[in-house]
Formats: sequence, C-alpha cells, structure tokens
Amino acid sequence: MTTIMTTSQHRAATAMSAMRMFAGGISWASPALSSRVFGLGKLPEGASVGLVTRLFGVRDLVLGAALHYPEPAVHKAALQAGLICDAADVAASLIALRAGAPKTTLLGATAGAGLFVALGAIALRAAPPSAN
Repeated sequence: MTTIMTTSQHRAATAMSAMRMFAGGISWASPALSSRVFGLGKLPEGASVGLVTRLFGVRDLVLGAALHYPEPAVHKAALQAGLICDAADVAASLIALRAGAPKTTLLGATAGAGLFVALGAIALRAAPPSAN
C-alpha cells in the first residue's frame, strides 16, 4: 500500500532525520563537544564519561538514517521507535529535574526531546497502516 505524505509531514520527517543524524553524529564523535552544543555544560573528567553520550548518539544516528530507507514499514517503525525514545527522554528529564538537576541544564534536553515527539507525531500521521 502506498501512502502519500503531505508537504508538512514530509518536512517533519526530513527535519527529524537531519536533526537526529546531527545530534547522533556529534554525540558519537565528540561527547564533550555535544554536551556543550546541547547546553549541558562541560563533561566531568573520566575515561567512561562519554559512554552514555555515545549510546544516545548511535541511537539517534540509526533512527535518523532509518528515515531514509525506502521501505514504508521501516520508515514507520523508525518513527514509532523514535517517538517512544523521545517520550522516555522527556520523562527522564523531568525525573532529573525532580531529583534536583539544574533547570537551565535540562531545559535544552527537554525541549529537544519534546520537539522530536511533535515532529514524530506529525510524520507518523502519513505512515501507512500495518499490512497484517
């Protein structure tokens, strides 16, 4: 089944892909730089500090790249997986705030994840129904 995306849905998917691949690529390549770019401040010293940043990075890099796959079912699955991850990121940010994390630090992370939730929801409206 072929589904036609509206211009806004196509733009949402394209924007999400580009932003995910940027965020994922920079997080994987340079955790310290990505921490500063995303407003999280300087990372503490330590050999394993970049591990979590790289785990996040590869997740977003793969989800962004999957949006370029030509098979509609893969496209839809990537959007759904991204929506789940982004909603969990918003929840994690709120938990961190409640635990006393600095509000200014988490504002960017929460806003970014919230933007991805919105873009994912817009793009998913065009996703074809499951062919079961």
